[in-house]
Amino acid sequence: MGLFIHTLLFPGGHGTECFQALQECAAESEFALKMEECSWHTYEKGPAVLLNDGCFAYEIPADLTAVLKTPVMLLYTYDGDFWGYELWQNGTIIDEFRSAIDYFGEGEKAKPGNAEIIGLCFGIPPERVERYLIPWKDTEIGIDIYAYDSDAAYIGDCWQAADFMDAIGFDFNEFDSTEKLPNKTSVPELKPVSELDSEPETLWSPRPVRECIDTPVLPNALTDQSYALRRAETLGEEGSEIVHFLWNGKYKEAAEWLSAAIVSAPDKAVYYLLRAFCWNQLEVQSARSRKPDMDRDLSKALELEPDNIHALRGRCPTTATTARYKRHISDLTRLIELDPENEDIYLVDRAYRCHWTGDDAAARADLTKVLHHGELWTVDLVYLCREFGMPLS
Repeated sequence: MGLFIHTLLFPGGHGTECFQALQECAAESEFALKMEECSWHTYEKGPAVLLNDGCFAYEIPADLTAVLKTPVMLLYTYDGDFWGYELWQNGTIIDEFRSAIDYFGEGEKAKPGNAEIIGLCFGIPPERVERYLIPWKDTEIGIDIYAYDSDAAYIGDCWQAADFMDAIGFDFNEFDSTEKLPNKTSVPELKPVSELDSEPETLWSPRPVRECIDTPVLPNALTDQSYALRRAETLGEEGSEIVHFLWNGKYKEAAEWLSAAIVSAPDKAVYYLLRAFCWNQLEVQSARSRKPDMDRDLSKALELEPDNIHALRGRCPTTATTARYKRHISDLTRLIELDPENEDIYLVDRAYRCHWTGDDAAARADLTKVLHHGELWTVDLVYLCREFGMPLS
């Protein structure tokens, strides 16, 4: 599970009015908005709030801008893969941006932002943000190209959203996790319950909303060091050196040792599994991406050990190109058979791949199974169900 961040910006907004409007949204159970878990900060250009995990953020701006006179921007990162925003006014989206193209399926319309509208809304020159508002090209990702020289995040990194925030006058780093509410001077005094007018009787009561959790991250051959060590120890005395390398984090030396071992014994799955693990540890240090190497090694290991659960789990996220989705679906189908204890997690993952390949009927079928089981309730599940308009009750 990647990074999901949802931030509301209120350019030109008054702290008290924005807080009251947001508090009214929190009273609506359908949003799962918990004010006590949000982080608030008042900037020179207006207030902003970092929303709680599991909040259904995409539906909030419509309600807010129906009562507020000022615009509201929902700025978000999705699963650590991309970022975007929706700019709302008077209950309508007036500008929208998404850095990724074809993320949810081929043929998806690109969503470049409008620098002129952002400039007018936030009182900045359009040229200060126009380079952020161009959807990423595959040729730019992973080679440290920056939209602006002063940026901390390169093109292809979802944290470019923080650079954009800074450019429009809202420094993400100023959010304080201890500042759960606006400053006391900007918060209206709330009457005690005894002084409130009694509410008229209603014929219904709101249904409690289950709290969403992040999708559990299952250990796999790329990330699980304990699994790598266990496999290395099966080599006995022959593998003592590789065990030493892994224990001490000497992954470059380990990869070199394993490459030599593969030349001598190309039919040992353990060598490919361990080298894939090492490539993953070296990913942040390498001048080029090692993901293709990981994929090749895991694929070779699966030729030799076709029912290896750790390898199947690891191979699904190593690439995210359209050409790989069908193989992901095959791997996830096999995992459902081999590892029924985690069936619901695999079903949601498979539903995404089916959706991305245009098989929405299969995606709905997988989601329906998960909802019928009634056990898993994750951000990914809720998001995809809402994309399809599927009832969550």
